[in-house]
Amino acid sequence: MRFTRRSMLGATALSVSMAALAACTQDPGTGGGGGGASDGGGEGPIAADANDINPKSREEMGEGGVLRLANNAFPANWNGNHTDGNEGNTSEILNAIMPSLTVNDAAGVVTANPQVTKRIELTSEDPQVMEIELNEGMAWSDGTPINYQSIANVFETMNGSKEGYAIASSTGYDQVEKIEQGANDLTAVITFKTKFADWIGLAGVMPDSLVASADAFNSSWAAEPLVTAGPYKIGKIDAANKTVLLEQDPNWWGDKPFLDQVLFTTIEDPAATATAFQNGQLDVIETSVPATYSVVEPMIGQGATLRTSAGPNWTHITLNGAEGRPLADQAVRQAIFRAIDRHEVFLSVNATMPYPKDTKPLNNHLLMTNQEGYQDNAGDLGTYDPEAAKKLLTDAGYTMEGDKATKDGKAIEITYVYNDGSKTNEAVVPVVQEQLAAVGITMKVQKVPPTDLFSKYVIPGDFDLTLFGWLGTPMLSSGDSIWTTGGEQNFGKIGDEATDALIAEAAVETDKTKRLETINKIDANLWTLAGTIPLWQQYDFFVQNDDLANYGSKGFASIDWTLVGYVKGSAKLEG
Repeated sequence: MRFTRRSMLGATALSVSMAALAACTQDPGTGGGGGGASDGGGEGPIAADANDINPKSREEMGEGGVLRLANNAFPANWNGNHTDGNEGNTSEILNAIMPSLTVNDAAGVVTANPQVTKRIELTSEDPQVMEIELNEGMAWSDGTPINYQSIANVFETMNGSKEGYAIASSTGYDQVEKIEQGANDLTAVITFKTKFADWIGLAGVMPDSLVASADAFNSSWAAEPLVTAGPYKIGKIDAANKTVLLEQDPNWWGDKPFLDQVLFTTIEDPAATATAFQNGQLDVIETSVPATYSVVEPMIGQGATLRTSAGPNWTHITLNGAEGRPLADQAVRQAIFRAIDRHEVFLSVNATMPYPKDTKPLNNHLLMTNQEGYQDNAGDLGTYDPEAAKKLLTDAGYTMEGDKATKDGKAIEITYVYNDGSKTNEAVVPVVQEQLAAVGITMKVQKVPPTDLFSKYVIPGDFDLTLFGWLGTPMLSSGDSIWTTGGEQNFGKIGDEATDALIAEAAVETDKTKRLETINKIDANLWTLAGTIPLWQQYDFFVQNDDLANYGSKGFASIDWTLVGYVKGSAKLEG
């Protein structure tokens, strides 16, 4: 499976190559879950503010060593603000080589990153005005100062006004009336047209060269990031072998990082990833499926530690309701919702994984089960009932001819697209295929290269069903572009005016209680629209070297790459 990242105000998807994509980020399928008992699970859900990264102070850390990590898809574009670059694997690498103006803690509280940002604050409530002041002495690797213009590049590009720029999401940026230089060339003053509750999540910087033209934005970073500014820099990108080597950046102005190098290797086959960890070729493995967990579980307690958290990431099936596609008919989509047994789907992937016992399926598109305000809005559409699915089809004018549902002589045939090597999808496909066949819907299966899943299939809309994950953020508006009609991350092209109005209402509501009420109204509408089937909240399972600190199962927190490394005295410090 693959996950897609929700950028702070855009989502990110995750590919499902290992198991299982905006202000969310995509993940193609490494998924983990939340809907059934397991052999090793605990007795209850993990708190939203709990994570497991082996936290250590700088005084406890040793200098040196190499951290060897695996990802499941090689970056298709290194511009994380581009729709093809807004992806989980890419995001993890960029976090180490690009400056972030904010950080979030284990509870998901977002604050200014002191290594980059002097302050981010609201200086006026009405109109809403945000000021961002950067630290002095920062520069991009091409020598250009990181200053007011770097901030303006983000707001002027991501608001969607520039023709031809394939941005990941305009959420929030399209609510900005103007951006002006403040008292000095390090300060930006951003004035909003309307109030925007997640204002702090918009703060960011981009280099001048990246936004110089649509071609520069869309294509110049396709092979590599041409400009960086982080604790690490690119040492070498080997596209043939799909490896990325990071080295310490001597021009980094903040706390010196501890690791000498970080090596990312793309391994699309999860079994091969597990074997690489078993053979000592990796220091960490994200093990969210049995195909990897069963291999590395015996190593836990033998120099390796299992680290677990329940963060904002979740696995789902997206339905493509675009005009002309088989699922443009809402009745057919709702029938699919009733025809799929989400509990069985969860167990097909996670029955032997160490999820908390009696964990419930995810019944909300916008809030995780352990987040404040979460409520079950699924209603009947979240309940498995094949006879109800058949009735939905019958009421919509379909008839059963043999074992197929037809209308005007045409049978319902849909295509499920997923990334080759995804153990999550390999487990889910036969379950879903059989359940849909039981109500007269024929599901064909198409496996595609992991790197192509989003860029060539999901984003262009060449699919009917696809399973991947969304990487969430603490920003509740981060997924707006997934659900809004015409949103950049609304890959299924499903929405309506009523839901759009509620999304706009929630985005400007600063009263937390009222906002959560509106968010749950949005979610109830999303169930009726039947565009995305939530499956489970993905727990983060990492098995990693005992001595690795400040890295692992981060939950709602961000990783501080200036702190990641090995504790003093570790043999890993010798290289």
